[in-house]
Amino acid sequence: MTAKKEEIVLHPIGEVKSKEGKTWIEVKEQYRLALKELEKFTHVNIVWWAHKNDTPKRRAVLLSEELPPFYGKDAPSMGVFANRSEFRPNPICVSATQIIKVDLKEGIIQIPWTDAFPGTPIVDIKPYLPMADIIEGADYPNYLQHWPKSQEAAMKWWAEMEQE
Repeated sequence: MTAKKEEIVLHPIGEVKSKEGKTWIEVKEQYRLALKELEKFTHVNIVWWAHKNDTPKRRAVLLSEELPPFYGKDAPSMGVFANRSEFRPNPICVSATQIIKVDLKEGIIQIPWTDAFPGTPIVDIKPYLPMADIIEGADYPNYLQHWPKSQEAAMKWWAEMEQE
């Protein structure tokens, strides 16, 4: 069956799991063969569906005024395409993370951290490739300059924010 242009059909390939301080992606059995050779990479891009925010009201959000004040008090009004909120017409999110271990037989990608909740459906997994994923001149607006400059620093930053 071919989907119509107005219709897109996604099939989750796995989900985020977390227990006792460990985080992993568990890939459904029918997709586990697709993990072959992934262990040769150090990092992965996880494409996930923000299912906890998938409501008609949250899909209708177009401006930051309708969002929690995530970017700080100095952030201007912005459209959702200018931020990474899960509140958007299609709650698709992307997170890059390190691969600790891949278990092809069990369908497990052990990772140190992700901003997706346990139980979050995974839509796709792509290897992180510097030639495709690093843009040397990339920068972001002044109101975000206080944010960490790397994922490693962001993991510590998030942990500190959760303790407040």
